[in-house]
Parts: sequence; C-alpha cells; structure tokens
Amino acid sequence: MSSVRFIQQKASNATALTVKGVHRRSLIVSAKKAHRPIVQMPTFHRHYSASPAIQSSSSNTVRQRPIYVCATRQHVGKTSVSLALVSHFTKRFGSENVGYIKAVGQQCMRVWDEPLDADADDEPGQYVLVDKDVKLIRDHFGLSHLRFQDMSPVLIPQGYTKSYLDGEINNQDQTADIRRAYLNIVKATKLGGGNHNNNSITICEGTGHVGVGSIVGSGNARVAAELGADVVLVANGGLGSAFDELELNRALCLQYGVNIAGVVINKVQPDKYDQTREYLTKAIDQMWKGPNGEPAPPILGVVPDRPYLGCPALADVESTFGTVLLSGSDHRYRHYDVGSNVQGRSIGMSMITTDLAAFLRTIQRQDGDARTMFICHVTRDDVILGFLAEYRRKTRRGIPFQSALVICTGCDDGMGDVSDIELSPEVVDMIRDAGPSGPPVLRAPGFSPAEAAKHIRTMTPKFNANDERRVTRATEHYEPYIDFDLLMDRTSSTSD
Repeated sequence: MSSVRFIQQKASNATALTVKGVHRRSLIVSAKKAHRPIVQMPTFHRHYSASPAIQSSSSNTVRQRPIYVCATRQHVGKTSVSLALVSHFTKRFGSENVGYIKAVGQQCMRVWDEPLDADADDEPGQYVLVDKDVKLIRDHFGLSHLRFQDMSPVLIPQGYTKSYLDGEINNQDQTADIRRAYLNIVKATKLGGGNHNNNSITICEGTGHVGVGSIVGSGNARVAAELGADVVLVANGGLGSAFDELELNRALCLQYGVNIAGVVINKVQPDKYDQTREYLTKAIDQMWKGPNGEPAPPILGVVPDRPYLGCPALADVESTFGTVLLSGSDHRYRHYDVGSNVQGRSIGMSMITTDLAAFLRTIQRQDGDARTMFICHVTRDDVILGFLAEYRRKTRRGIPFQSALVICTGCDDGMGDVSDIELSPEVVDMIRDAGPSGPPVLRAPGFSPAEAAKHIRTMTPKFNANDERRVTRATEHYEPYIDFDLLMDRTSSTSD
C-alpha cells in the first residue's frame, strides 16, 4: 500500500473519504488510481536518466541533475534556501522551466488540484493533501505548470509509521509514487517552455535532517539516491557544532552514494561571518577529500543572520495557542520582535503585572512605530479595557496603533492543577466590536502569562503561504549569498 492509499484506505471506489487527525483530508479518488500495481524497483543508482539535458553552446550536452536540499537538523533554514533556489532559477530559466517537489512531507494542508490538460475530461479535479511548503512554493512563484499531487507524493500523517511497520504500506509502491511524481515534474518543466525546451531544473526539498523518513524506507538520502539528485546540506552557523552536524549527515549521504554538491551555512553572526567561512572551508577541505584525492564539496554560501525572519507573526501565535484573533484579523501577518523587550524600548513583549495607571502610562508613551505584544491574565478586565480605550484614543488622533494583546486564561491552584477561566461575554463583545481592522487581541487558553511568554519567545516561526512579506524578505536576503553558478557546475555533467 502506498502513502496515498494509506490515507485513502477507508474509501470505496470513487467515493469521498475523511481521514482522522489534524493533518488528514477529504478526497475524491477514482477506482483506477486507487489500485496501482506493485512496481518492482531497481537498486539505488546515481544520475537518474530523467535528469533534463541542457544543450551547451558547443555540440556537447549538459545534463542537469536535480538538486536536493537537506538540513542537518530541524529549523536551520532549509525552506529559506529552497526559496532562494527556486527564486533564482525562475528568473534564470523562467518559472515554467523550474520544477519543485517535496517527496516526503509531514505538515499538510488541503488544496484543490486541477488537471494540467484542460482537455482531460476523464480526470476531474480533486481535493488533495499536500505538504504546506508545496503550497507556499507553487503559489509564490507561480508554478502552475505543476500538479499539487506530483509536488507532494508521500505524506506521513499520524499512524503512518505503525501501518508501514505492520506491513500495511508497501515500500515499493511508496517509492514508485515518488519516482512517478518526479517524472511528471520533469516532464512538465521540459514541456513548459515548449516541446524542445532543454533549460529546466528541479529543486527537491527534504524534510528535516538527511535521515528523516528512514523508518518508513524514505529517508532523504535514500530518496535523493533514487532520483539521482545531488544534495545541498544546510547547517546553522558556528564552527565545531556546525561541522559535527554536517559530518553526521554526510555519513548517510555516503552510505547511499549521494553526491554532496555543496554546503550552505545559515544564520551566521555578522561579526563572525569571515571567520566562519574561512575555518569551515578549511575543515571541509581537510576532512572531506575523496579517497583518490577528489576535491571536497565547496561552501556554496554563508548567510548572515537576520533577526526579522525569526520574529513571529500573529498567525504564528494563533497556531501556538490553537486560537484565533478576536479582533484585528487584518493584521494577522504583522510581525513582533518578541526577543527585544529591553527596558526603554517600544518593541518586544511585556507581561502586565502593574496597576492600570502604570500600564496606561507605558502604552501612552509609545509612538506610532511602537509594536509591543502585551500579555495579561483574563482577570485583568481593567487592562483589557484600557488597551481598547488607548487604541480608540490614538485612532481618533490619527496616531497608528500596532501593539497586540494576548489574554491568558489559565489558572494554577498552586497544587499543580490548572483550570481555565472564561473571558466574560461582555468583554468579548467589546473586543469583537473593534472588528478586523482593530487592535489585535487573542486568547491563550490554559496558559498563564509566564507560560505564554515562554512559548512565544521560544517558538520557531514557519513560513506561511499567506505571509508574502516574510517569504519575500527571506528570498531577497538569501539569494545574494549563494553561488548559483558554482551550484550549477557542481550538479551537471557534460557529454558529447
């Protein structure tokens, strides 16, 4: 059973189905697609023949291999690097000549997928679940020549691993789904610019570190080997820790015979930028040379840290607490520098423990550029109403108001039991009356102010398809620091 069929296993022919769990979906599937034959897969190999050929200025043919982006661990900037790669190559070759696939996904969303051929009457559109990064990349870069189902062939929802280990999911089917999807991506990009188009490239984004997915037979290194892809390893800045993590992930690439095209070092402190590049280059050159003296993979880029990209938007806070904005939903993608609550600054995060007069003095001193995320307990009706009143006062005076309020409803009895106190209906009505354009106010159910502040400060904001500002800023920040010509040279080969 493949991953798609695992999600569809309760369905009968051409019927709608619902999959339990946060990341499941409802689908309409045809009987023909629901029962694929088991495909006998060959052993893993390099330079898979589906790699597009690019005709050089001479009579030689340049074969461009897919580029597989992997990280050394979670939250190190793999998607940011993928954004930069797709952005550069869409400008270089045209969006219709760029493919993107996330072979194994985890965090999913439901989208409508249309057939590419408008005349395909026998294949109706359908709702499918795809990895959230697929939705982000396809929409942001206009990759409408690619089908969602091809861009996200395998998903691992809750219960998938147990079903795989119980033998309910067939590894050969799963690998066949990945290969079939990749072939469709290559075909779509080669045809996207015309029947004789040869200038195409496919970016494959991995999931987490190189070994993620191994328990279900689809680890990143194994998939990269199956597709004949070259890997770009992304690691966070540093020296010892960065190289140690790179070495661990390199070992798995070597096990599967996967070529490492190069390394991108991310989130480097600006004052250590030159030092990081110099000494990591030395470490890789000394430790990663081939057995016959082959040169080590190069550092393709060193990207300095940009704190803004780590600042959560209100949408991230909503997701963290499983809630929605009571007011101010128009500002859902406004970002807050929650790590900058330095005394005397007008940005950051602040827990309200003072009386109302002190709170009003603080908020009234803020100018129109101030952006503070205030946190209070649900019992502080005075602070909540004072916050709303200050918004209205500044609005009447034409002064921008950008602060937000998180209302915590958790209550600890001191014995370890936490209860939830409801926000009064009268106060809720007053908040909602401010409307979508009003001040952002949301609840943090079950959290005390201190717990909420900790969760907000330690969260890792993720890209959202609707957060165009963050996506654009990340792309613009990463692109200048990556050597794309060197990457192309490292991931292509020339034949007569």
